[in-house]
Amino acid sequence: METIVDNENLNFEKVWVMFQETDRRFKETDELLSSKFLETEKSMKETDKQIKELGKQIGGLGNKFGTFNEGLVLPSLYKLFEEKFQCRDFAERYRFNANGISMEIDLLAISEDSCYLIEIKSHFKPDAIEQLQKQIERFRKFKKEYIDRKLYGVIVATHYEKENIKELLSSGIYFISISDDLVSMKLPNNFEPRVW
Repeated sequence: METIVDNENLNFEKVWVMFQETDRRFKETDELLSSKFLETEKSMKETDKQIKELGKQIGGLGNKFGTFNEGLVLPSLYKLFEEKFQCRDFAERYRFNANGISMEIDLLAISEDSCYLIEIKSHFKPDAIEQLQKQIERFRKFKKEYIDRKLYGVIVATHYEKENIKELLSSGIYFISISDDLVSMKLPNNFEPRVW
């Protein structure tokens, strides 16, 4: 509704009515905007809540996939380490705490003279090399009952880049791939495992 102003007949009462009409429209607009703002804010809070829940579910799914991956490959790893390295003792998710440092190894395989610290990864990334080396050093430092045994590092992975495997092997860490036939150890003829 447009108000037509007749400048000749403009008086205080007419100006006052126009002012009240304008004030009423401002209040309606303000109420409408406030209402829309509250709806938007509520919607954003609900969206944030859903995003957080989705993040938890995805994180949980990743952990479950890792656990599933480990569960799928463990029987084959036992057989491989029994046959190739004469390991007789195994500890899944081997955990220990020493001097305030806690550590977990996906699988510890033990033979007469050696220990194999095995990390199982869905996706192998180069930072896993340094992580495993630190674990081996901590293991050597804090697990004195294995002081007389050689320590070897092993990474088992489903997905990996070939150039990353070259770096892994050059650092003296065994690599085992997971594929359709589950596990296979493919090492170049000149591979020298590192003893820690």
